[in-house]
Amino acid sequence: MTEKEATLGRWHKEFFENIHLFVKSGLSEQEAKSILEEFLVLSQATPKPKVMEIFQEPERLEEIGVYTDIRPEPRDFMLKFLDPIMKKFKVEGTENLKLLDGIIGKYPVTLISNHLSHLDAPAIFTLLYNSGPEGRKIAESLVFIAGRLAFEPDFTRLGLYMFGTLLVCSKKDMADNPSLSDVMTKINMRAFRNSQKLQSDGKVISIFPEGTRSRDGRLMPFVDTVYHYVANKVILPISLEGTEKILPIEGLLFNQAVGKLVIGKPVLVGELTKREMESFPSHIEQISFPGSGDKKQFIIDNLALLVGSNLNKHKHGTYRNLYRGDVRETNQLISLPKKPDEHVVIIGSSNMSVAFACILANKNVKVTIYHPDSEMVVRSNEERRDIIHYPIYKLPPNIDFSDKPEVLDSATLFVQGTNPWEFDAVYSKIRTYLQKNKSPMVNVIKGFTGSKKGLILEDLNELLLIERDRLAVVSGACYPDQIMERKISGFEISAFEDSLIPKLKELLTNNYVFTRTAINSRDTKGVQLGGALKTIYALAMGLVEGYFKRELGGNVDNTLFHLSNRFFNEMVSIGVLLGGDPTTFNGLSGMTDFMLACFGSDTRDRKYGYDLANGTRPEKITNGFYGLKVLPNLIQLDEKRHPIVASAYKTVIQNEDFDIVAEELQKQLARV
Repeated sequence: MTEKEATLGRWHKEFFENIHLFVKSGLSEQEAKSILEEFLVLSQATPKPKVMEIFQEPERLEEIGVYTDIRPEPRDFMLKFLDPIMKKFKVEGTENLKLLDGIIGKYPVTLISNHLSHLDAPAIFTLLYNSGPEGRKIAESLVFIAGRLAFEPDFTRLGLYMFGTLLVCSKKDMADNPSLSDVMTKINMRAFRNSQKLQSDGKVISIFPEGTRSRDGRLMPFVDTVYHYVANKVILPISLEGTEKILPIEGLLFNQAVGKLVIGKPVLVGELTKREMESFPSHIEQISFPGSGDKKQFIIDNLALLVGSNLNKHKHGTYRNLYRGDVRETNQLISLPKKPDEHVVIIGSSNMSVAFACILANKNVKVTIYHPDSEMVVRSNEERRDIIHYPIYKLPPNIDFSDKPEVLDSATLFVQGTNPWEFDAVYSKIRTYLQKNKSPMVNVIKGFTGSKKGLILEDLNELLLIERDRLAVVSGACYPDQIMERKISGFEISAFEDSLIPKLKELLTNNYVFTRTAINSRDTKGVQLGGALKTIYALAMGLVEGYFKRELGGNVDNTLFHLSNRFFNEMVSIGVLLGGDPTTFNGLSGMTDFMLACFGSDTRDRKYGYDLANGTRPEKITNGFYGLKVLPNLIQLDEKRHPIVASAYKTVIQNEDFDIVAEELQKQLARV
């Protein structure tokens, strides 16, 4: 709680407002006042642990050490203090503690947990201590790894005396204090040696593998520095929910939050000595090191899955796409199918192609993302993530990457996932493979290409000579980022051959993605045009928003929604000129996608236009920018008939002053 390092007088007053919580929990007002006063007295009277003296006198490290034992008085008080606060918490999985009978002290045991709050360690101790005899035994043996900043504020120090602690120093602490980096390194080495001795003495070393608190409650990547504390040890996984609601970061007022602690089954990670393994209990499951690949990363990821398996599915964060999204049972991991129903080859790595790979991975399929960049492919396979587009998300085991064109030979379905401006780089080596393998191909990318036809399916048909009856398009109002977060999303499908649609609907429908047939199932042009044109109009909406906010200040929603109907009507007008059916634009790929792109919070195209209106030209290309650039290849820009897109073209492509262009556009729209 370093955020609360305010002066003593400042937090005392706010702290006493907690009296209402304790009264509400059943204490009298006098009892509540007494317990708050006792907290203040103890917090001031309890000194910093002796280990903190090392930072003033580094030469005393060997003398002082890095271990701080419990203090009975602060521990007993904190149990009394936290009891009314945590009344609405429940503990699940206590039966799993019995599996540790005869384990602690004989084999090294490490407790791991997700990290939500500065109260997590005291909460774990309190909930285990009050859960029964087995829980109390575990609680009394806990030794938490603690950073030095946790001991600084009076407000937090009491909680850290509830259990033993080992002082460690984070990489950030070292970077912020380079003059102390040598002693900090020695502290960390000493802490690890101490942990082994403590485990042999019957202590349970306890760590938060995320390294810091999650600010949104979702699991963050487990840091690799915890590896040595977990490898070749018995792991007791703990999953916490609700502790972040007890004490918000910005204040000192406690909440009687609802939450739970779930105790998972203990697991042996790695190997013990040969002699130890001979007597090791058979009822403890084991996670063995893999035969190849990054063994450290494998172990760390599996620990995250142990913790995540008992969390709400919306808390899986970095690891959420490793769980199946097509079954009702919660937290069932995706596995590598022995006999996949399909081998889907996704052509090109992009935000949307990776999002679609994760949707498909929920089925009994193998997914390969083909990309000619061999370095990107090797790293992505090693790290089990797309290192360019979604480096934060771990990918399921049935997704891999390849730079070998031969991988297309075994595909039963192709997914076109290449951005239009990367077509030549990706397709140059695979044209003959696509012509040879007659499997269907579905495009999931929105935007215009640079060809005379301007649409992806038409280019695939006429330039790459892929038969029309193999081609389909999937489109809808969806951000790929939110698909990766498993937010509810939807698509519609159009194909030249109706028989392709049922198969695609089945593959692209699960508990968070809903896919249907387009209004006009064979209007592939209309579905593509809706997705391609909306990117241009989203960019134009960003220009208008940036201009009016700069000129008028504040919220300009009235202005934007007043213009939205004209924007959409102009978009449909161009779509019809380019060959789309007007009714198709009433679907997910038309009006719905247009509204999301123009008014959604995460649209890249609208942000591009907004930044441009405020004098910043973004470096990263977007579909809207590229589409606007190539649109004159497909249609003559008529300022009278299509004033919005013509004005955007002048500003974005021809670099004309948007202030002047905007004034002319307002006059033109006033006459429409």
